[in-house]
Amino acid sequence: MFQRIESFDWNAVSGGRNSDLMQAGAFWLHGFLDESHVIAQGIHTVEGSYWHALLHRSEGDFSNAMYWFRRVGNHAIFSELLKATKSLRSTSLNQLEPLGILDEASEWRPQWFVDLCEAAYRGRFDNPGLLQRIAAIEYNLLMGYCLEM
Repeated sequence: MFQRIESFDWNAVSGGRNSDLMQAGAFWLHGFLDESHVIAQGIHTVEGSYWHALLHRSEGDFSNAMYWFRRVGNHAIFSELLKATKSLRSTSLNQLEPLGILDEASEWRPQWFVDLCEAAYRGRFDNPGLLQRIAAIEYNLLMGYCLEM
């Protein structure tokens, strides 16, 4: 899989724009964190910082993830991410109780999800399926944004 991602013509998909962002995202998605990290580190944009934040969150380096999320600021995908995550809560309240914090939220706060990931990492939250669903929504929104910008 690594060689397929590395050799893929990302410029063809992106129309010559943001190919590094998409390659960083593809490496991250398939677990090639070191390779994704090298690419994300060299992208000095908000989206490069976002991929960088996701990498550190995935590695369990939560304070570093928040450093990069602070550099991201209020990203364009946050409103859709909040809406989609709230819709998860409305589908099954019992299993998704940790999402109760979102009931009154008017904006997505990356710190909340980083904290939830850290709780799971430390064994204080046992619903990896929920985290994976939210992370998948976030990934799809970010990759879609990178494709369209």
